[in-house]
Amino acid sequence: MKTVEDMQKYFEMDRYVATSGIKITEINDEFAVCKADIKDFHLNAHDMVQGGMLFTICDFAFAVIANYHFPNTISQFGTISFINACIDAEYITAKARILTSSRRNCVGEVTVTDNNGKVICVSQFNGFIRK
Repeated sequence: MKTVEDMQKYFEMDRYVATSGIKITEINDEFAVCKADIKDFHLNAHDMVQGGMLFTICDFAFAVIANYHFPNTISQFGTISFINACIDAEYITAKARILTSSRRNCVGEVTVTDNNGKVICVSQFNGFIRK
């Protein structure tokens, strides 16, 4: 079983995620959890968390759970549905799980909540398992 530290080492060169302030906080066979404290640079002109930040944390949480199970997996396709505006949040959390997989493909879903437990967005990703 891989640990949070193992997965942090695996992704240590992901400079965009590091700059965005996203951290891996939990990993197991069932799911991965990533968290980001919300800073001023995450906000758009309406003082809401920017959609690009929400997509980034979704993509990364999927990458963590996908590579936990299938090393060298890259995202092929992702969709996101913004459910609620993320206003005045202290932090956001993304929880990802794998729905299904085949020899060279996996599909996962990610749900992002704020520090009050409000669902902000949901996403789905397809990953290509490179050999």
